[in-house]
Amino acid sequence: MAADSQELQLTVAHTLPGRLRLRMSHPPQQAAQTERMVTGHPGVKSAVYSAPTLNLLVFYDPAAIALEEIILRTALCLSVDYQFKPIVIQTTSARTSLSTLSLFSGLSLLMAHTLSVLAVKTKPLSALHVICGLGTTAAVSEHIYLDLKDKGRFHPEVLSIGYLLSSFLRGNVLKGATTAWIMTFARHLLEPPGKVVKLEAQAVEPSCDAQQCEYEAQVSRQLKTRGGAMGILSQLPHLLLGMYTNAQFTAEDRIFKEIQKLSRDHNDVLEGLEHIQHGIRLQVGS
Repeated sequence: MAADSQELQLTVAHTLPGRLRLRMSHPPQQAAQTERMVTGHPGVKSAVYSAPTLNLLVFYDPAAIALEEIILRTALCLSVDYQFKPIVIQTTSARTSLSTLSLFSGLSLLMAHTLSVLAVKTKPLSALHVICGLGTTAAVSEHIYLDLKDKGRFHPEVLSIGYLLSSFLRGNVLKGATTAWIMTFARHLLEPPGKVVKLEAQAVEPSCDAQQCEYEAQVSRQLKTRGGAMGILSQLPHLLLGMYTNAQFTAEDRIFKEIQKLSRDHNDVLEGLEHIQHGIRLQVGS
């Protein structure tokens, strides 16, 4: 079980027309109540929570209810369970941030190639090639582990680690490390910056009775950024690309836009949540 001090997260793990799988960072306090709250809207056929995987599998009629409303209702349910703690909504397609190790290995490769261009041929340079190989091996291995941990699978790009390991035997470590780094990490430099949709709900009158309270929820978009020089460095390539292209729109942006439309269609009030008689007033940012 996740610790209560950790951030509440709801991840859109998989979608098909009429089928939605959501992964929760924390287990609902009462799974049966969460299932009832989600299925309480016309068009939702079933909602089944799996405790071992923290997944909620929902079957619904796309003509009767929007996918984003199910996501929003589930997020509110989880927030209610944890005393209206803020919750972030994200997708599995969210940008994979480059780790400090992957950035370090990339910089070491850049240094090694720069020295090679300058025709610096010394024993320390050979040692640098080995460091590059070991650093890239560690970075790709870390990338595989994080993919398996966060997504339950890894991208075929990481199979380049086999080519990298064989380069130690062939004696061309720098070439193997460079190829593996480009195949594994280059595309992540051009991905849109990671974003989340953040939901913050609270009682209008904190001292009111839980069932009679009026609640409001603020929904906003936020960038997932890392602090420090490494965070800026990992974002720089895409920020430069975004100056000349329209590559900033993400799956989280689409969810946010649909929640905006949902709020307008419901007159800024989301109703039908069990134990909340007055519904929840929605305040969706721009």
